[in-house]
Amino acid sequence: MMNEFIFAGAPYSNSAPLVEKLVETDPRVRVINDHPSRLVADLNAGRADVALIPVAHLFSHPELVMLEGLGVAADGPVQSVLLKCNVPLDQIKTVGRDPASATSNALAGILLKKHFGCTVEFHDFQAFEKPNAAVVIGDRALCSEPAAAGDIDLAEAWKAMTGLPFVFAVWAVRKDFPDIEAVTGIAHKAYESASHSLGKIAARYANQLGGSETFWLDYLANSIHYELGTRDLEGLEAFRVSLSTSA
Repeated sequence: MMNEFIFAGAPYSNSAPLVEKLVETDPRVRVINDHPSRLVADLNAGRADVALIPVAHLFSHPELVMLEGLGVAADGPVQSVLLKCNVPLDQIKTVGRDPASATSNALAGILLKKHFGCTVEFHDFQAFEKPNAAVVIGDRALCSEPAAAGDIDLAEAWKAMTGLPFVFAVWAVRKDFPDIEAVTGIAHKAYESASHSLGKIAARYANQLGGSETFWLDYLANSIHYELGTRDLEGLEAFRVSLSTSA
């Protein structure tokens, strides 16, 4: 049994209920924060033992395996993963990627093609450039004003297309990690504890980012869910298949 378990996540509100109580749950736990795009590298370099990675990275890294039963998911509107449209939907030709999430960018591409029938090009736009639409996620999306031609909630659109929830991120470890059972237990106990403290988490984000405690609590308790069931896994598999067929 290892003397220390390093969990890595990103400092966003949507993952707070999974991360908030980790250190309190087990004295061996240390938590670090990093950009979502770097979390797989943290795992494979040994800087982290467990990381909350975007699911697109899980699919592209066969050396990794998800911990059972937990993730960041939505069964309908999520509010924090948006396609912000600067022109009407049928006029969208260029889309700006959000640098924080390969998963949300890929989801937007699948939905635009298969659900909305649009042919678009994705680019990494500079701040001074304005694409026809842009993927915006996380707290920045939650706190933003609607775009000129409206916002499309990507989890809501996925539910409309597939009838399934969408899983955005999961806890993952390397397949050769020796204490998968131990860290799975820690992750579940930490979430169970945090689920009873959502009001405190909501109050903190209201203080830091604005908005009411009611808004943040509704987001954490209703827009997102963290315990993954059969339908979530079906949605995860549907996304994996969609990625492989659209590549």
